[in-house]
Amino acid sequence: MYRLLYIAAVFGALLLAGCDQSSKVKTLETKVASLEKELADLKQTIELNQFNQMLSGFDKVAYLTPGSDGYSLVKSDLGVLTVSIANIAPYANGSKVTLQFGNLSAATIDGLKAKLEWGAVDKNGMPNNENAKSRDVSFNESLISGSWTNSNVVLEGVPPQELGFVRLRDINHRGIKLRR
Repeated sequence: MYRLLYIAAVFGALLLAGCDQSSKVKTLETKVASLEKELADLKQTIELNQFNQMLSGFDKVAYLTPGSDGYSLVKSDLGVLTVSIANIAPYANGSKVTLQFGNLSAATIDGLKAKLEWGAVDKNGMPNNENAKSRDVSFNESLISGSWTNSNVVLEGVPPQELGFVRLRDINHRGIKLRR
């Protein structure tokens, strides 16, 4: 009889322990679900912030594609400039590109500098950024006020038939001239 009582007590303890374990598991499952929701919300917030950051600098990048008509507007440290691709020719192991700048300001701009990026595009026409090339460039030509100015740049490693895009960003200058 003691033995039966002992077995009943052990069995009861196991049932109680099982109930205790079950409630702990449910508590942990609830916490995990809550953390998963918080993580998903944080990921969404990060993606939104990255998108907003990308848009905030959108006007400071000129994205040009060979064969497209017109020009791109790009914000520099002095204001807005226009830029387009006027010509592309084979050159050594790459391409020689003539960029045409339009200076909308009343000042002549000297020592224009920019970050130049170029490369191929994928089958959807999107830039292949992983294999894109880039360098800082200084343009020797003065951008006369209210005028177009052509400037040649050599884009190494990408022949004209593979050139899908040219980007200019971080545009600034060394000096300006004003009429007297």
